[in-house]
Formats: sequence, C-alpha cells, structure tokens
Amino acid sequence: MKEISVNRDPAELRQMLDFLGIAAFVIDVVSPDEYRLAAINARHEKHSGMKHDEVAGRSVDDVLSPAMAARVKVSYRRCVKSKTAIDYQETLDLPIGRTYWLTTLVPFFDEAGTVTRLLGTAYEISDQMHLELEARYQSTVMSAYLDESTDGILVVGSNNRIKTWNRRFLEIWNIPQAVMDSRDGDAALQAVVEQVRQPDSFVRRIRELYSSLGEEEQGVRIEMRDGRVLERYSRGLHGPDGSYWGRIWFYRDVTELQRMTERLVHLSQTDPLTGIPNRRVLMQQLEEEYGRARRYGHSLSVLMLDLDHFKQINDCHGHASGDLVLMEFVMVISPEIRASDCFARMGGEEFAILLPQSSLTSARRLAERLCRHVAGLSFTSQQGQFGVTVSIGVATLEDNDTSPEQLLSRADQGLYVAKASGRNRVHTSRDAARPEGAA
Repeated sequence: MKEISVNRDPAELRQMLDFLGIAAFVIDVVSPDEYRLAAINARHEKHSGMKHDEVAGRSVDDVLSPAMAARVKVSYRRCVKSKTAIDYQETLDLPIGRTYWLTTLVPFFDEAGTVTRLLGTAYEISDQMHLELEARYQSTVMSAYLDESTDGILVVGSNNRIKTWNRRFLEIWNIPQAVMDSRDGDAALQAVVEQVRQPDSFVRRIRELYSSLGEEEQGVRIEMRDGRVLERYSRGLHGPDGSYWGRIWFYRDVTELQRMTERLVHLSQTDPLTGIPNRRVLMQQLEEEYGRARRYGHSLSVLMLDLDHFKQINDCHGHASGDLVLMEFVMVISPEIRASDCFARMGGEEFAILLPQSSLTSARRLAERLCRHVAGLSFTSQQGQFGVTVSIGVATLEDNDTSPEQLLSRADQGLYVAKASGRNRVHTSRDAARPEGAA
C-alpha cells in the first residue's frame, strides 16, 4: 500500500501491516550490507516469536545469528539489485525454534529510483504441507498495493483525508482517479453514493461509523443500482495510546454468492417438479398465520388434497404420465387461489392450501370448485386416455385449538374421510362422520 513506502512511524506502520492478513515485515535498506527491521506485524510475531517493540529499528545483524543474517541479506540484495518482487523459500532458527517460510519481497523506490525499503510477506509452512502451501501461496501472494486482494480496501484518516487505497477498490466502485488523487473523503463518498440503491441510508451509516470510533462492522450487504451486491467490513484504527487514526474499509463483490444463496434458498423451499412451495414453507406460513389469526381474531382454513388412485396412474401409464398429471394439477389449481394463500406440495400426490382469513364456508366452496376443475382434466398415454380426480379435506381454526398442528390434523382427517367415502369429494371438519363400513 502507498503509505508503506514513506511512513516512518513504527507504531502506525505496524498497525497497517496488521491488516494484511499474513505475516509481514518492512526492511529499511541502509546500504548494500546493512538492513534494518522497520516493523513486523502481529501475525509475524505469532509465528516467529519476535516482538515488534524489541526489533523495530534494529539491524538484522543484531536480531539474527550471523549465519542467518548472511542468508537473508543475500535475498535482500537480490531484490534491491533486480528492483522487482522476488519469491523464495527459507529456513530460519527463531526464538520459537526452526521455522520454514515461503517469502515474497517487494521493493519500494525513492524519487531517484533507488530502492529504499522492502516489504516482506511470508507463509510459515511445514515439511508435510510444503508442496500444497507453495501452490496456494503462488495464487495468493500480495503485492505492495494489495492489488491481488479480492477486497477493495480504503483507509481514511481522522481528518477525513484519504490515506491509501488499492486497485480493487477503484474497480469495485469505478471512482475517477482524479477524485482519489484529491484525497478528499467527501468527494469519494459523493462518487460512491450515486451508485448505491439506497443512498440516504448508505450515507447515514457511513457518518455513524465515522462518529462511532470504536465500532466495527462486519458483513453488511449493499445493493447497487447496476444489480451487484457488495459486502462491507469496517473498523477504526487506533494508536497505542488509544488515539483515533482513522478508519479502514473493506468492500467485497458478493453478487454471485448472493445469487447462489438465493438459488439455494429457492431450492430448499420449492418442489422441484411442480415449482410450488414445499412442505417446509407451508408449515412455516401455517405457524405465522396461526399466530396472526389468534392475535387479530381472523379466520384461518386449510385444504388437504390428495389425487385419487395416483399409484394406479403410475403403474398403468408410467411415471412420466404421473409427473404430467401432477404438473397439470398444479396448473389448474394455482389460478383459483389468492396471492395471500399458500399452495404447497406436501409429498407424493398430497398437497395443501393455506387460506388466511377464509371461513369454513368459503373454503368449502373453493374445494368443491377445485374438485370439478380437476375432474375435467383428460390425459393420453400409450396405454390410452385417462382422467384424474381429487379428494379434499377442509378444516377451519377452532376456538379451542392450541396449536396450528391441530388445524392441519383435522383437515387431514377430513381428507381421510373423503377418500374413505368414495373419493372425488370434499369433507369438512364439521360434516357428519363417515358412516360405519363406508368404502
């Protein structure tokens, strides 16, 4: 990142390195034979056993053994001489013991083109995982500006002046380079806000985070006007004494993830053959409508539907014909119900319709109309022409019901009676019981 090349404050430099997400260190090039550690980050401390406060500003000859110092300086010289990023493997004996590393060095230049500083990023590896980590490392190596990061990164100082950003941030937000070069946080915000779907709430939240210095934000989704979805992470930057330095922002394009999630949710809630909701959705809506009906005193009815002799259709005409029957059945039923109703496949040839604010009388009328429509269907297979009928059980919410399952159970019992009484008919929970011995 840009500030790494010129920042001389060890504490702030360390704070910036901590956000790289990988062990990192900065080396000041004093001469071809002298190199000083400017800073190491927390992850480097964890894996090396070194302490930033103890090594910052010290020569590598003082920090490492003579043999190790000689080895690392060979790599430093190579990077300085080539003036390009280099990758290498190294073995170091450090305070926590022998460690193995995959390291990248990136050179920084002064105005004269002289290499004055090196940024190092490193993975600690084990012998067993050496080949795997090496391959992973090749695809995740960070450059000085984090240009390979999947996140767009922006750092804004406490005075609302932009301190640094990476290429991915510009790609995500399509902000003119001139705006970023001005370092004006308000100008950048204005360029950004024109792209979001809800600009007022977006700006309000940004202002809240700038005023809430210690607040962190994780995984907030932002809908863009062009259809993309971004995810935002943010946290304040503070000095060792608690002083506020600014705020760092991470933006990630999660459009495909969002679409995949929506597809998975749709699949988890939809019957794949007919395209209508499945049992899970109906049970969720039944729970919600039961609570609403109890709260406001509304009526609530349920229809349980079962296609008659469906097994015989599959056996005689084949499963392809059975699937066609189910799809045509849904196409006949769907136009007859309201948008507020829930028509779901419960499994096999059994379906249910949830009818909010519907009395038993209106629910029965609907069920009888559906029976007539289904009975009018005609199908043709290689075995000949055939029709289909449906039996329906109807129930409405009673004052003494203590759970939505009781309502569903009465509708299911009505369906049982309708089928036992001859099929192709409707039976409600208040009709007379099936005569003894009815077929």
